Amino acid sequence: MSTNEHIPAKIGKYDIVDVLGKGSMGLVYKGHDAYVDRAVAIKVSTNADAEDDGESMAKRMFVNEARSAGRLDHPNILKVYEAGEENGMPYMVMEYIKGGDTLRTYCKPDTRLPIKTVIHLVRQAADALDYAHSQGVLHRDIKPANIMLTEAGVAKLGDFGIARRMGVDQTQIIGWFGSPLYMSPEQAQDRDLTPQSDLFSLGSVFYEMLAGTPPFAAKGLSSLIQKVVCEDPVPLTEVCPDVPEVVWRVVKKMLTKDLAGRYKTGREIVADLDKVAELLERSPVMLSEEDKIARMKELAFFAQFSKNELKEVCKVATWRTYAAGETVFAEGDKERAFFVIVEGSVAVAINGTRIRDLETGECFGEMEYLSNTGRTASVATNRESTIIKVDRDFKEWASLPGQVRLNRAFQEVLIERLQATSKALARALR
Repeated sequence: MSTNEHIPAKIGKYDIVDVLGKGSMGLVYKGHDAYVDRAVAIKVSTNADAEDDGESMAKRMFVNEARSAGRLDHPNILKVYEAGEENGMPYMVMEYIKGGDTLRTYCKPDTRLPIKTVIHLVRQAADALDYAHSQGVLHRDIKPANIMLTEAGVAKLGDFGIARRMGVDQTQIIGWFGSPLYMSPEQAQDRDLTPQSDLFSLGSVFYEMLAGTPPFAAKGLSSLIQKVVCEDPVPLTEVCPDVPEVVWRVVKKMLTKDLAGRYKTGREIVADLDKVAELLERSPVMLSEEDKIARMKELAFFAQFSKNELKEVCKVATWRTYAAGETVFAEGDKERAFFVIVEGSVAVAINGTRIRDLETGECFGEMEYLSNTGRTASVATNRESTIIKVDRDFKEWASLPGQVRLNRAFQEVLIERLQATSKALARALR
């Protein structure tokens, strides 16, 4: 953003190069520190001398940011190098981020970043918050526009204008502040805040970056607050089916309204996201369609399928990695779906009695899928397992050759199961 209007030659010891941005609170210049030969960003409070309450508040927010962020030194927090006054005009010298990009750019359906990248960025922000909280600073305004993104893909938490320094007696910025879309329930109700409030707000950012839409949205402020305080967001796995269940579990815990069930520290989020990232690295959930087709072709159930038939399955199938001992479905469930084990093992049980184990390449749930009846057995993983799920009637999506192929595959499974049952009965009657 370049303009020659009202650009001073210098502020303090810094040469002014350009205008980076303009807002209600003042200006941000690009400057140059000749002493260390580096670019800097200089935020100036241009309305600090005004007398009315709104503008005097701007100065208080400016000074509050300098004092809150100035005490922090973390690779994912925008550095504050210096703060001072020039002819009565407060200014703050900060780290310069080339391009000035923020996470706000990547919160629309058509600009979303890859899931692994989003996890990486949120992990960095959670680590920054954990550090800030350990230093006694609550941010109170976590939102996509306040998290900058460097060209190297590093998240930088900034804008501590309404931050609160815990345990400090002097007057600070108090009251109902923050961005309503990202407020925690306790912030929306003007209750006392803890670090968990910042973590909830980061959860809202996480959700929006994955889904391309915020978790809570309404036309009016009162309706929005009602949703934030009383309603749960639509599960990410429904809004965006390519988001793995393990990722949604972390987001959901960040957005839990009950403080007892929400993450207590950013460190806990970092630990869980590290586990998720490791799991996704080993999981085929993130594979391309070509890679998924290649994996499916290796499985017994899909061995006779053509490439085009596998492509049809890929379009409607959900790939998910389950933890060891996790229930895939339970007796009485009404869903209509069949499953194929990509990697791992599951146990089938009826009335709590384990009747058989199924291994990689095998199908299960086909009886209920074909008959559209409730589950007559329960299935749980024996170890960490990746499983394909298809929950749409194949007559809706499969070509005629694809339907014939699926029917044959199901027939082979049913014949094999019948033969296994007959052998088991014969052994029992001996």
